[in-house]
Amino acid sequence: MTHASWPPLLTLLLALLLSSANAAAAPYPNVYGAPPEVRRGSDWYRQCLRVRAEKPRQPPPAAIESGRCDASTLYYDTLAAPDAREADWRRVHACAARTNAHGVLMMLYANGHGAMPQLALATRHACSIQSPVNEMKSRVQHLQRVAANREPGPVDLCDDVASAEIRGQCGAVRERQRGKQRAAQLATLSRGWTEKEQLGLEMASKAAQYFAQHRMDYETDKDSGAARSLQLETQTAELDTFAADVLDFEAGRGPRFSEAEFASLEKKMDALYRQFMLNRPASGAYLGSIRKTGVEKTQHAWLAYRDAMELFGAIRYPALPGSGLRALLTARRIKQLTELDNAAAGR
Repeated sequence: MTHASWPPLLTLLLALLLSSANAAAAPYPNVYGAPPEVRRGSDWYRQCLRVRAEKPRQPPPAAIESGRCDASTLYYDTLAAPDAREADWRRVHACAARTNAHGVLMMLYANGHGAMPQLALATRHACSIQSPVNEMKSRVQHLQRVAANREPGPVDLCDDVASAEIRGQCGAVRERQRGKQRAAQLATLSRGWTEKEQLGLEMASKAAQYFAQHRMDYETDKDSGAARSLQLETQTAELDTFAADVLDFEAGRGPRFSEAEFASLEKKMDALYRQFMLNRPASGAYLGSIRKTGVEKTQHAWLAYRDAMELFGAIRYPALPGSGLRALLTARRIKQLTELDNAAAGR
């Protein structure tokens, strides 16, 4: 999955969190994970009951367009847009109201996007989001603190998510927005470059995405409780590093390594890679789902990335020694392989 994609599984999981397809039949508060008698004695539960009859002070915007809409995607895209207008927020609000996207409606009324801020109404929508009891409690208390000016906004649905799985989905939303920011940043930076230089950047960017995808898929443990979050953090770190490198090179802060220094690093990396591939994991290894075949695929993706970066550097920054770029990326790869080798050895 690249940073620009929006896979069906992610859309489905976020839809489960952000909306209620059968709003009329859903319980209120829409909570699970605690006996009814425990809930009724809770302050958050009483708060939900107090705001149950809350209505918008102004009617929701009429639907601007027919057909299906994804309120969560619209919300976060509009939030990230530097030139978002009131009409854009009305479109988000109309979609959220039409699809009963309680999570989006909570954020709209809590933050005053496209509607007058109404924290009581935001709380009513928070109480309508299907949630485990601890998450519901945390979200309602969060809104109470904001209403009492004990905590600043803005409020985000992902602030109070308890499930590791859904935290991962929230991470995917953030990475999608971060990916759009990275792309815009590099597009602005490369405006005015020659066609050959822009092609070199595009090639290096695609190679970085390919390597980051392999790091996420094959060198991150999928068996851990926070697997999705860890995978996304790994992918984001690689792509952020790539963008930061380009900015550094453009500012004249390129790496300066000699050919001899690169050769030493290359030798160290090759030895480390062979050691990992040949040795049997120790009984105390904590590789989880990581397999040697996956590391091998990732190593090939990394080699292609390094070659693409060196070619891009030669096109755009001819005064920057190729040994510097190769050494910089090799030193980083050594660190990654060292972590994998330590995990295989149980260190």
